[in-house]
Amino acid sequence: MNRYKIILILSTLFLIQCVQKNNREIASVVHPRFEACSNEKSQYLEKQLSALPFEYLNKNESSWNQTIPLSCIQFAQKNFRGSFAYCKNEFEKPLMNAPRPCLSENYTRLVYNAYHDVTNCFNLDPKNSFLQIMIESGFHINAINQTGFDAGIGQFTGNGIKRVMEKSIINKTSQLLLESSNPSCERIAGVFKNLQKDAFKLEQRCSMIALPENPYRSLLLHYLHGLRDQLSLKKLLLERPAIAKVLNQEILEQLVFMAYNRGIQGTLKLIDGYVENRRKLNAEITSENLNLWKNLSQARKILKNDPEKRRILKNSKIKKLSLAEYAMIHDQNYLGAMAEAGELVQARVGDQCF
Repeated sequence: MNRYKIILILSTLFLIQCVQKNNREIASVVHPRFEACSNEKSQYLEKQLSALPFEYLNKNESSWNQTIPLSCIQFAQKNFRGSFAYCKNEFEKPLMNAPRPCLSENYTRLVYNAYHDVTNCFNLDPKNSFLQIMIESGFHINAINQTGFDAGIGQFTGNGIKRVMEKSIINKTSQLLLESSNPSCERIAGVFKNLQKDAFKLEQRCSMIALPENPYRSLLLHYLHGLRDQLSLKKLLLERPAIAKVLNQEILEQLVFMAYNRGIQGTLKLIDGYVENRRKLNAEITSENLNLWKNLSQARKILKNDPEKRRILKNSKIKKLSLAEYAMIHDQNYLGAMAEAGELVQARVGDQCF
């Protein structure tokens, strides 16, 4: 597929998804407790937060089609055990070893609003990507990976930024945001700025962290990155007859989440291995087999086995085996982390988050 067609399809999907649905699925009202920010070391974002226009910190639930409780975002933020960075502006290299930012009402509310504005603008279900972002960044604006410098709420790498910063895509997206009458799209347009040409370089990785551009920029690019992966992955999966006949939109979106961590080629390698495993046993592949979310809890039990037991499972002839179970046998810990996060959230917050 040439570049022009990719851009055309992205633009078309954008317009389709900006059409709002009439049904409202408002989650239960929750009144979480916020931190008082008495520790000076953790207050470093508060001044920037207080300078934001009120609409970014306002309670906007009534304008969204679908929501999750604010307590979901707060729970993810409280339970994140990763690293954080300082960024004064978007043109800098992140400074490491920042403390976790204070979980003030302004901080959690901004992230909550940004997440829902992006999902509402593009007609997405906020439950779909909750677990992925929770394990990536804990919904923290300035989360950082100390090894690869994956940055921000979307944990963008240099390659990830380059993948979505084609000027034609960014410019078209900006134009459509400006033309939209949807309040969520208008709020995104108010802080979304085009990326500098060197934004993918480590020296400017703050482009994915710094306020006021983020967390809106990072969440919007997270959506565009997933959309590009979805187009690319769907084309390649339809070339695989055993997968093509049972592929549906729900499964495609789940595989895109996997590709966000493993890359498209790594995801295809896993799928091809699974197909070959099923072929050898003359076992038919069904949509149920491919549904990662439905099989994660069962698959996670396999991940708890020691390496020797998983080695035995690799050589076993298992007639009924889901893709999630196959992934766990082959040490795909990303899915295991997502399953563990899901169990934790469900036990502490309930089933309204995902």
